[in-house]
Amino acid sequence: MSSNGAQKYGIHENPELSQRPSLLYSSKPSRKSLPIDFVLVYTNKTTDNDQQPNNDGRPIMSIAEQRYKFEQYLTNKQGLILEHAKASTGQTEYVKVHAPFDALLLMAENLRMKLPIEEIKKSKTHHSKLSESYWCRFMNSIKKPFLLDSSISQDDIDYYKAVYSPDIEQFRTLFDKLRGGSRDFYFTPGERSLLTYELLSKEHFDHIEDNVRVQGPIARPEVLDTIRALESNLQRPGLDRLIARRVYDTYFPLHESKALRNNVTDADNRDLDDREKLKKHWATMRQFLKFQPLLLVRSYMGEKIAFYFAFIGFYNQLLILPSIVGIIIFIYGAASVATDQPISDICGNFGNTTYMCPRCDKECPFWRLSDSCIYSNASYVFDNMATVVFAIFMSIWGRLFVKLWKRHQAVLQYDWVDNKSELIEILISFLIITKDSIDFQEHFEPIRPKFEKEALKKGRKTKNPVTNEIESSIAIRKRVPFFVITTIVVLLTIAISCTTLFAIIVYRVQMGFILNKTSVQAYSSIIMTVTSAIMNLICSIILSLLYYWVAQKLTDLECHKYQSKYDDSLTVKIYTFQFVNYYSSLFYIAYFKGRFFEYPSKYGKPDSTDFQEQCDPAGCFVDLSIQFVVVMTGQQIVIGIVEFFMAMFGTIKRACCSRDDSTLEQWEKDRNLYDLNSIVLIDEYLKLVIQFGFVTLFVAAFPLAPLCALINNLIELRLDAWKLLTKYKRPLPFKASDIGIWNDIIAAVSHLAVLTNAVVIAWTSEFIPKMSYRTLKSTGISLAGYVNWTLSYFPISDYNATGLMPSDVPGNLTYCRYRDFRESIGPYYSHTIVYWNVTAARLAFIIVFQQFVSFITYLIECLTSDVPKHIKKKIAHERYIEERARWTSKKTEENFRKVVRISRDIPDNIQRKHGNSEYSDEMASPRDINFSANDISSNDFVEITIL
Repeated sequence: MSSNGAQKYGIHENPELSQRPSLLYSSKPSRKSLPIDFVLVYTNKTTDNDQQPNNDGRPIMSIAEQRYKFEQYLTNKQGLILEHAKASTGQTEYVKVHAPFDALLLMAENLRMKLPIEEIKKSKTHHSKLSESYWCRFMNSIKKPFLLDSSISQDDIDYYKAVYSPDIEQFRTLFDKLRGGSRDFYFTPGERSLLTYELLSKEHFDHIEDNVRVQGPIARPEVLDTIRALESNLQRPGLDRLIARRVYDTYFPLHESKALRNNVTDADNRDLDDREKLKKHWATMRQFLKFQPLLLVRSYMGEKIAFYFAFIGFYNQLLILPSIVGIIIFIYGAASVATDQPISDICGNFGNTTYMCPRCDKECPFWRLSDSCIYSNASYVFDNMATVVFAIFMSIWGRLFVKLWKRHQAVLQYDWVDNKSELIEILISFLIITKDSIDFQEHFEPIRPKFEKEALKKGRKTKNPVTNEIESSIAIRKRVPFFVITTIVVLLTIAISCTTLFAIIVYRVQMGFILNKTSVQAYSSIIMTVTSAIMNLICSIILSLLYYWVAQKLTDLECHKYQSKYDDSLTVKIYTFQFVNYYSSLFYIAYFKGRFFEYPSKYGKPDSTDFQEQCDPAGCFVDLSIQFVVVMTGQQIVIGIVEFFMAMFGTIKRACCSRDDSTLEQWEKDRNLYDLNSIVLIDEYLKLVIQFGFVTLFVAAFPLAPLCALINNLIELRLDAWKLLTKYKRPLPFKASDIGIWNDIIAAVSHLAVLTNAVVIAWTSEFIPKMSYRTLKSTGISLAGYVNWTLSYFPISDYNATGLMPSDVPGNLTYCRYRDFRESIGPYYSHTIVYWNVTAARLAFIIVFQQFVSFITYLIECLTSDVPKHIKKKIAHERYIEERARWTSKKTEENFRKVVRISRDIPDNIQRKHGNSEYSDEMASPRDINFSANDISSNDFVEITIL
């Protein structure tokens, strides 16, 4: 559309704009150009299927006709400016969409969007008091190396916001002041794109029935406005349904075009657009220790993406303290290993003279306790007295993380979310909030086109109880079988994961049997543990990729009506499987390995089905540690490498094909980028939540887990930022009030972590047996004789009588030892009283551990609120400003003057109508007169209802 056409619709307030074509290569325009708020893409071709008749014999509109009607509606009824551009190669065409300021403002009003109404002025007095605080100075000195360049945040002025109303004059004062003094800059690029998308998604242009060819010339199609369409219960095609019909191929907001120049590091920030600023200060490893420019991220990509980066940034900050504590715990374990008495016994004379019973019957050899020396040293590094302290600390940290994230999320909700529905629920006891302040996206979410497509096949129509519109629907009885199928398939995939775990256990048993007959017998436990962990990692990653595909297919079969429900269902499926996939081996080692074996001659042969896997005399804790390290770090490294090369695939492909993108327009470059759909964000959250499970559920097994997670996340954050800026289309800046269902998952994991850490310490660690030994033997803090106390005797004569004893018995051996608390006299070798005392101590510790952590977290919950106090004050003040602005507006005063005039005329009108002369001036007071609505003229009634 030319500039003359733009003037026709009255969108240019600046005369310079009318002299320029509506072209722009960036979403941040110059003063003499219009911003491109949205880009539609289609292929200019038709097929025979476009002219297929409808079910009643009437022809369906062709794709070209539907596209023409849609674009005509946008220009003629909504005043949008459209401009077509052909691709340099092929039949692809682009429609560049510019939404005038007045159209965006009207959409913001209809959506009850909150807009800036008054600047938040910082209190200098309060600031000066803080600056005198020693704590504040200390914290500022710590934060100083991590702060962003001051030029990035110097223009970030905070504003109180209110639901926009044209009757409030205070809004208009900011129209020409905000972001550069032009109305085209009033809304951020992200807000412009979102409001334009809402306009395109809510358009109505149907004739009488959806998809029916318009009778008469195509140049004069009959177009219905939104109100008439709603009253007629017509279907709303909107943009997403047109995509489903293949009227358009895709759509996207336009990336700012200059961000791909090679060097932005040395450029002045004033010369950079938003994308370049993000590339310079955010999407680079040079800034990996700096805070994120979240306001700029939110402005460019929207709240939904910004909440993800806010979460990972907050998570990284809270990982710093556990990382430091974990390093201290690890150093303590490594430094004190030489002073541990049980290790001295195992590696010393006692270990050299003590023969252990075979690990299996008939075929496994006798072995010396000293063969477990290396394994015992490794075990102590991770399993010592400090491990208990770390487990308690991390259990409290997990619960505290959820609490602090809620508070931080409340701050972000206040700053970012226009309609704070979640925050309002939290503050309902603090403030009286009107019922109109709800999140419009939650209640007016568009129906998924794929659902409508399936629903049309079923031919069932129902009335939407909210909108009273007739919509296509699918009966619940037709969806139930698919939910049953989903449940069965999910259980089947979990069974496959458990089967893989069983196969790895078999491998570990057989490998241990083979290695015990070789010269590496002393290292056999470590070798088979590491190799089996690597195998488990490979199987987990392969099954994970397979299940992603299965989960999407299952969720498609469920036919969810709304995208949010679809995403939640997919998230639950994927997380449930990944939980089993990555944690099952850890749960097995921590809770089951070596817990149910009996005494020698009852172990079974390695090739039999009743063979029982045992723990080393040093315990199973080091097995858990090795498995944890391999699975956690291996998963992060492999997925990180795969993500990087997948992101680089398009660049490598273009380089191999010698394709030069420098000659392409920005919309053509963006067309070739990856689509950023909801699955991408689900995958990113999933990696973080799986990692959060590693850090909290089994962190006692590896104190350096928080440090590994922190290092991985610092790299992951910058890698994700780089991908979103350069390898993906610019995301639609969707609104969001939180991180969604992931809040509930994280909270559930933090609760489960308390139990898992308690059981790991009680059941897998040596802490309880050692404490029991000190108590029962009254040795104080000494552990002299502890190893001998944990080993039971098994007579060689009884072993030989079973016919299952190996033939290579060391000379003059009268008994062998094995790790358990059992009687040395048969025939049943029952557990001793010590075993039951230790078991009771384990159970008591689990209860005490849980109650202690619960008490600490309960105190934290009581002492802190989910919403910071200063946010509550800001919300109260914002409501005061909004109410004051509405009551002091000139429009309100004018309306009240009309009401006064009408109320004064009511007594005279009633007297003239009834002809009653008995009415006196005293009786004419409005509050003393009862009258019917019929006594007031229609014009008067309309004037009253304006209020």
